[in-house]
Amino acid sequence: MWDSSETLLKQLKITRIEIDRRKEYLGFDKEACTILSSLRQIVGDNIDQIVEAFYRRILPFKEMDQVIGDAETLHRLKNYQRNYILTLFDGEYDQDYVHSRLRVGVVHKRIGVAPKFYVSAVYNLISILRTIVIKHSNHDCRQCENELAAIEKILMFDLSLAIDTYIYSLMGEVERSKDELENYTDSLEEIIQERTQRLQEQARVDGLTSLLNQKTFYEELKRELLRGQRRNHSTALIYFDLDGFKVLNDTEGHKRGDEILVLVARTLEKELREVDVLARYGGDEFCIILCESDLESAQQLCRRLCSAIEKATPNTGISCSMGIALSSIEEPLDADSMVNLADSRMYDAKEIPGFSFLPADED
Repeated sequence: MWDSSETLLKQLKITRIEIDRRKEYLGFDKEACTILSSLRQIVGDNIDQIVEAFYRRILPFKEMDQVIGDAETLHRLKNYQRNYILTLFDGEYDQDYVHSRLRVGVVHKRIGVAPKFYVSAVYNLISILRTIVIKHSNHDCRQCENELAAIEKILMFDLSLAIDTYIYSLMGEVERSKDELENYTDSLEEIIQERTQRLQEQARVDGLTSLLNQKTFYEELKRELLRGQRRNHSTALIYFDLDGFKVLNDTEGHKRGDEILVLVARTLEKELREVDVLARYGGDEFCIILCESDLESAQQLCRRLCSAIEKATPNTGISCSMGIALSSIEEPLDADSMVNLADSRMYDAKEIPGFSFLPADED
């Protein structure tokens, strides 16, 4: 809130011109300054009485009692108050005076004196000083009236400065709260965005293998088929499962089965191009979308994949059966037809000894 490298005058942008303008607003002229200076002796002679009366009036309020606290603090505050009251009657109200009054406002804000209590304290002080002035006026009503007016002007001048420090402080707190809220909002948005992306990603992938799941696979296949139609190229689909997987799963347990599925997924990823789409269809079944591929390229890949899987899973009894479906410009297929055909070819391959895969055009 307060910058120690700058004076309060600079921070609140209070110049000599501003000080003169504030005095003018209150009719606080040279005559008032002279009157206040003339009252210094009277006030000084009665300063202890004024201070004691002041604290007798404000201490009954529990809020003020909580702020002041112990007797040592009260004693220290009384000394501050004594000096404060005496400087009201110095007769010099320049920038140094204004700066000291701004500091008074800062101190009261820091120790937790709310503006309503500060205003009431000023009112009580005016009332006490009025009593002292009237008592020593020698029944000169005109003089007494001018003296009371001068006291009210200086205390209203002080009050306006103190209130400025409260306002400046509150503005600083609001600004800090705004910055904190903006930072919190930004961080919250980042968290929400990050979690949303994470949830979206989780919704797209298989939890075990981190490959695309069946739902996302169909989305990708439909997208690739449309792209193939627009660009006049064929799309191949390889559908396969792991032979011997059920036996391994039953004999060695699901944990071992899961390890094999993850191992197969990583093996497949190493063999495919970045443009190809690999998905776990379900259980031990996998699908591969080959972008801009023909039948011969798909057959070559099947040989490579079957060999790679058998090498990655030695002594497990695991092998694979694959079926290939092709959607071309001459014979286009939709996504469901393509999957059904590749699935059918896969099961046909299981029935033909020596075949690990069967393309779509072989019977």
